[in-house]
Amino acid sequence: MKHCVLLKVAEGVDPIKVQEKIWKVFQKLDDELDWMNRPVIRRSCMETDSDFDLMAEMELDSEEQLQAYRTHPLVEKLNGDLEKKVVRRATFDHY
Repeated sequence: MKHCVLLKVAEGVDPIKVQEKIWKVFQKLDDELDWMNRPVIRRSCMETDSDFDLMAEMELDSEEQLQAYRTHPLVEKLNGDLEKKVVRRATFDHY
C-alpha cells in the first residue's frame, strides 16, 4: 500500500527546511520499521498559491500498519513540530 501526504507550508516557512526535517524522521523510521519501505519526500516544481509544497510518500506492507505509523512516537513528535509550519495537509492511500 502506498501512503501519500501532501503538505502546504505556512507563509514565510522554508519548504526545504521542512523537507529536511521530515526526511530525517523518515530515515529513522525506515531503519527501525521493516514494514515501511521506500520513503521519499518531494518539493513542488510549481510556484502557485493553490498547490501543495511537499509530498511525502512511502510504501507500507499492509493497511494494518498505517495506524502503527500514524501513532509512532517519531511521527507524533514530527507532527507536533510541524503544527505551526504546515497550514494544510491531505492524505491519499492506494495500492
